[in-house]
Amino acid sequence: MIDPVIKIVSFLVFATAVTFGGALQQALGAFLLLFSHLGLPRSTLTPALRMLRRMRWFFLSIAVVYLLFTPGRLLFTDWVWGPTYEGIAEGAQRLTALVLLVLAVNLLLRTTERRDLISAILWCLWPLAWVGLPRERLAVRIALTLEAVEGVQVIYRQREVPKGGQVGLRARLASITRTAGRLLEEVLLMAETAPLQTLEVPRPRTPSPAQWLLPVLLAALFSAAGW
Repeated sequence: MIDPVIKIVSFLVFATAVTFGGALQQALGAFLLLFSHLGLPRSTLTPALRMLRRMRWFFLSIAVVYLLFTPGRLLFTDWVWGPTYEGIAEGAQRLTALVLLVLAVNLLLRTTERRDLISAILWCLWPLAWVGLPRERLAVRIALTLEAVEGVQVIYRQREVPKGGQVGLRARLASITRTAGRLLEEVLLMAETAPLQTLEVPRPRTPSPAQWLLPVLLAALFSAAGW
């Protein structure tokens, strides 16, 4: 079994490669994600797909910015201003990186127990102890945030604005505003009425030397793909 610390370090290597690398690194990242999902239930992907669907307008805004505001060769040479080939390439690369990161984060969260994840984060943050920062408090906040996000997602799905029909834009915006207001009220109520909980986090431990070969191999693969 892969140690949670190794999972986090491998994720950092993966995120760096697909964010700052080129098309080959992103293709390799997509293949590794596909391979990592083999044997996992389909429900593992459900939260990631739901998140990607909700980010569609964010993706569209990124595509428009890169497409229309990136200097380069015009896609339509008769136009004075418009989409460029460079904008298409860079926009596609940024969007692909975001999708891969969402899928990788989801995989990390769905294959790691929360208490083990917090313990691994504590291990990764051990340099903060040198400067006197309370890394235990940070770990508790991370745990509470992860738990609160799931609760807020449940409330949102129950209050989500219905789609379809002949509802006008103004009515739909008003409905979204009312939904957001009710969501805020319920989140505040949930925070005020939530009972106190005891959080037990395993003592951080150093992974075995053999397991460190995984992030090293991962970094080597991405480096080779960039040559």
